[in-house]
Amino acid sequence: MAWQKVASFSEIGVDGVLGVDVNGSPVALYRLSNEVFATSGICTHALALLSEGFVEDGKIECPLHQGQFDIRSGKALCAPVTEDLRTYAVKLEGDDVFIDMERRAASAPAMANAAPNRKPEDGVRAAEEDNQAGIGKIAATNMDPELSLTKRYVWPTEGLTRIPDWVYTDQTIYEREIEKIFHGRTWNYVALECEVPKAGDFIRSNVGPTPVVVVRADDGSINVFENRCSHRAAEFCRELSGNVKEFVYPYHQWSYDLQGNLAGVPFRRGVNGKGGMPADFDNAQHGLRRLNVTTHRGVVFASYVRDMESLQDYLGPEVLKEFEATFDGRKPKLLGYYRHTLPGNWKLYHENLKDPYHATLLHTFLVTFGLLVAGNRSLMLADATGRHGVMASAKSERKSVSSDAKKEMRAYRDGMTLAEPRFMDFVEEFDSPWSVTMATIWPNLIIQREMNTLGVRQIVPTGPHEFIMKWTMFGFEGDDDEMIRHRLRQGNLMGPAGFLGLEDNEAIKFVQDGMQHVPGGQHLVKLDPAVAAGTSDSLISEASIRAMYQHWRAEMGL
Repeated sequence: MAWQKVASFSEIGVDGVLGVDVNGSPVALYRLSNEVFATSGICTHALALLSEGFVEDGKIECPLHQGQFDIRSGKALCAPVTEDLRTYAVKLEGDDVFIDMERRAASAPAMANAAPNRKPEDGVRAAEEDNQAGIGKIAATNMDPELSLTKRYVWPTEGLTRIPDWVYTDQTIYEREIEKIFHGRTWNYVALECEVPKAGDFIRSNVGPTPVVVVRADDGSINVFENRCSHRAAEFCRELSGNVKEFVYPYHQWSYDLQGNLAGVPFRRGVNGKGGMPADFDNAQHGLRRLNVTTHRGVVFASYVRDMESLQDYLGPEVLKEFEATFDGRKPKLLGYYRHTLPGNWKLYHENLKDPYHATLLHTFLVTFGLLVAGNRSLMLADATGRHGVMASAKSERKSVSSDAKKEMRAYRDGMTLAEPRFMDFVEEFDSPWSVTMATIWPNLIIQREMNTLGVRQIVPTGPHEFIMKWTMFGFEGDDDEMIRHRLRQGNLMGPAGFLGLEDNEAIKFVQDGMQHVPGGQHLVKLDPAVAAGTSDSLISEASIRAMYQHWRAEMGL
């Protein structure tokens, strides 16, 4: 019998689990009240680390497939686990925890569950041998969290033509997206400059799910900082927009200037020589967390990364050209907002606008009135990285739609007319061959130009199964009254109840529902096999979606 000290009692949380390595073997230590138990640290089903699992009512639940084991005995309690865990004898001496790897816990059964088609004694031996064979590899793998992640989330062998459902439904994947994408090396859209025209003007915005404030300072600069007080973490800015001289945290009245610097701390020196902040407290060290900011043609972007490349380099020449075709140097003028929540994963909205295939089939208005029809002159552009894209089409007349195309497009409705014919008027005002463009700027912006109605859509993820969509509709300062009315009239195409948006919202919900309710699935993105991933001149293509996931996998390390 060889006792080994493996941990301190105080390291193990009450009703918690702690993973340790003992002579190259992963071991899980559990604390139930004032007792400690030890088992093999690897699930017998799929080699997941039990130290990342969940302890409840004397059971440990595997984090990978939710199999459960009894902590005291190691007994497998439910599917998919069928073989028991090996247990180890434990003793406490003061704060020290010792285990004996050669002796089972007193509460363990004499025999582990047998695997099918094995004698009981062979079952024990085989389970131990299988476990030992993988222990060195698993232990080495889990020394590196990045490698551990890649063992849990394995992409289908078919490559980019199949996407696993965990991309959209898994909480760990979502949290990694916040870290690697929204808070990573990206420029995130946060506002139009016309929303904060004067010193002190501000709006609330987001970078991923993180709330931020966009404010114009007295020197004319635009600043973006987290909407989180450095004292007790409260969101200090509660209004959606307004004008202020300073921001005051309502809980304890700490105040910040328009550049995010801490300006005032009530009772900093205490009262009557008692209390207050430490003597060495430095306001300059406790300002708000500021983001890197850039603007281009009236559009404001922010990043958590200080050494970001220029926005122009980030977009690349082709997407920048389309960006500047819409933001053409005229000053944007705010027209209004829509805001709503969608029950789906945030990436599905990017896919929706990189998927012209659905647009020719789902949207009655688009195909009936010739805005986006199979056979139109069109483009599905992807930049060199695959992260950005532009879906573009030139408006056609309904009579140009072939009878064969109409048979494929069930959404086409012969005889449908508009009560307001001016709705379809197209005033050529842009240096572009396209009447419709939808630019997807990674990770959170869609730039919409649908004939003469203009808007930006900001994606705000709130979890793997939901995101908020903020629509900001705009025109230009030089627009006359008739053009403003025309843009607003055509704006009925868009928004949560628009002639187009409603159908997309429902479709996204159906997709998310299907992935949640049939776990472990994957789906196809095989259209247009001649283009592996990237730009296509066909509307019947998913090449741009494949390009986006090529980039996503690289950023996520998957």
